[in-house]
Amino acid sequence: MMALSWNLQCFRNQWLSLRPLTLVLAVIGFFSVTESVVQTSLRGEVGQNVTFHCPSEKQRTIKLFYFQRDNKFVNGFHALKNVPEPWENTRLNKTAVQMFNLKVSHSGNYDCIIQYSDNQFAPTHIHLSVTANYSKPNVTISCDKNHGYSCLVICASQGGYPQRKMRWSGAVTGNTSSQMWKVLNSSEVPDPNTMLFNSSSTASFNCSYGEQKFLSCSVGNVTSELFNVCVPQEPADNSDDHSMIARVAAICAVVVVVIGLMFLKWTCRKQRQAGAAAGAVMPEEVIVLRGINKEEEAS
Repeated sequence: MMALSWNLQCFRNQWLSLRPLTLVLAVIGFFSVTESVVQTSLRGEVGQNVTFHCPSEKQRTIKLFYFQRDNKFVNGFHALKNVPEPWENTRLNKTAVQMFNLKVSHSGNYDCIIQYSDNQFAPTHIHLSVTANYSKPNVTISCDKNHGYSCLVICASQGGYPQRKMRWSGAVTGNTSSQMWKVLNSSEVPDPNTMLFNSSSTASFNCSYGEQKFLSCSVGNVTSELFNVCVPQEPADNSDDHSMIARVAAICAVVVVVIGLMFLKWTCRKQRQAGAAAGAVMPEEVIVLRGINKEEEAS
């Protein structure tokens, strides 16, 4: 037992002679085997902030504090030596590290390494899970009445993490007939830059089974608005068309009558103008002329 204790002390003394960053990387492996490491979990959302609280004993003097991920330095300090440049989206407050503007890529395992002035170490392991809420599913419905009345419904949502499949719910889930509806395809496509997923699903509904009401689709913890498919079409109301035709016919008849009267008036005017141009004699003039001729004969 004394030999084991002496060997551990030898390990510690040898590590203390190493450079600070190398020392910390070695300490993680040492404590994972020889001593229990405090493990905690932390959750955050894309675009938001989180704070890693690394426990420490306030009455003891801290010689170094390293916060790192996968053996890579994130933030921290050393009482006697310089440390690498911290991540730009982090800020240090004693032994608490704030991380801003989270991305999916920030998910992973982090380690808090504290060394006190008496060279005792206090490691803490923290697992960060970064999630993103999917957008409210958008529903698109298109129906075909020409080749057997059926409808296609597409539910689509964007920007979520982790990967989630679109789910259908409502009256369709309680029907035992597989011929009433079926899912044609589903997809979860990640964005190569943000690693966020776009989730969508397409279902076909056989409208020969009647209208389907109060349906919805959901992904993650968001659900679409309720919708109906195969909605019966009301008979078209043609009364407005008939009244429109009657009004057009009446207007046409009035136009024809007006044109006919105008043409008749124009014809009469032309006839009077033609008679005047030919020197026609009015009946009163004929009587007068005859009287003049008789007087001339008597004389």
